[in-house]
Amino acid sequence: MSKIPGIPDKQTDTITGVERALFVIEQLAEAPDGLSFTEILNILEVNKSIAFKLLNTLIATRYVFKDEKTGNYCLTYRISNVGMKKMSRSRLLNQSQVILRELADQTGEFIRLAVVEQDTITWVMSILTKKRYLQIDPNYSTEIGLHTHAAGKAWLATIEPDRARRLILERGIQRMTPHSLVDIKKIMADLHVTAERGYAISYEEHGLGVGAIGAPIMVQQFGSEQPRCVGVVTLAAPVAHMDRAALETCAPQVVATAEKLASVWPYAHTEVFHEAV
Repeated sequence: MSKIPGIPDKQTDTITGVERALFVIEQLAEAPDGLSFTEILNILEVNKSIAFKLLNTLIATRYVFKDEKTGNYCLTYRISNVGMKKMSRSRLLNQSQVILRELADQTGEFIRLAVVEQDTITWVMSILTKKRYLQIDPNYSTEIGLHTHAAGKAWLATIEPDRARRLILERGIQRMTPHSLVDIKKIMADLHVTAERGYAISYEEHGLGVGAIGAPIMVQQFGSEQPRCVGVVTLAAPVAHMDRAALETCAPQVVATAEKLASVWPYAHTEVFHEAV
């Protein structure tokens, strides 16, 4: 049974070494200067021999290198290349960039696209406008909090409530800011409202000083009677120049952008991102 953060303990038919390697890659992606051997040892909670073998394997496969100056372990661009190959073959980036750029130019705000795969939602693209002096740092949040982020809410509001509740509880309910909802009943009530209006709002729930709108990309898939959420478009803005009411005025544009993306979403891509209920 897995003891690695973010991987449910209920999974039994897994290879621990692979889980650890992927976990190290994820942690290194969040560390611009890399991580020392001691830091990696602490996050893995394994003995030195296992950690050395794991890191040596990642180095041998060219996913990690050791910085000669600092002694830290860092990611190579090999992992990025793998992701870009997948994205380019699906044609998702090419078809989405123009549509997202249009929304960024119209609103002057920070626009992002996330895709849904099985029980996971992941950022794949961001468009940063140059119209405003005060704007969002494009790296302000790499994790998508299911109950705190507009992208997570927008997706969960499209699936069965029982499944949404299960995913939230599995990931863990964290209080990211004083405004985060941490009561599961209130979270589910918020998702119900989100489903009714067709878009999600996160106002300083995931990060202080940031408000966001998220709209699901709903695509009719082969063999399915109902459209499924294959991704989410979000618009984020500093609360210093856009209060909640002003943020909501952008909702129709975000929803319209999601609809445009749905109309051009590659058919092959919808099969790849098929959600298992």
